Amino acid sequence: MRKRDAWRQWGVPLEPPQSLLYPPTGRPVDDSHRTMILDWAVNQYIANGWRVESRSPTQAVLVRGERVNHVLHAVLTVFTCLLWGIVWLAVAAISKVERVALTVDQGGRVQAVQGPG
Repeated sequence: MRKRDAWRQWGVPLEPPQSLLYPPTGRPVDDSHRTMILDWAVNQYIANGWRVESRSPTQAVLVRGERVNHVLHAVLTVFTCLLWGIVWLAVAAISKVERVALTVDQGGRVQAVQGPG
């Protein structure tokens, strides 16, 4: 898969509008424009259900999904004489956490790297 098509895994395009890439004077992308490009990319992910885990001016880590509360399920399993264990197994099997780290390079391109779940 080409880097340009890497966003397809997460369903969010990583090509910011041209007005963000190039300042009006035609200079290369400076730090303030890199921050604006990252803001745009983060907003695209937030609109698709992601939440921000950490953020800096040129990097953001976004998360989608919830971790399973194993302590709660263990207590419920004990109190229901192991019947809740079936539900616990199903929830643990289908729930997943996705992470993506977004960075903006000196050229204004957004790079997405999938992180550990």
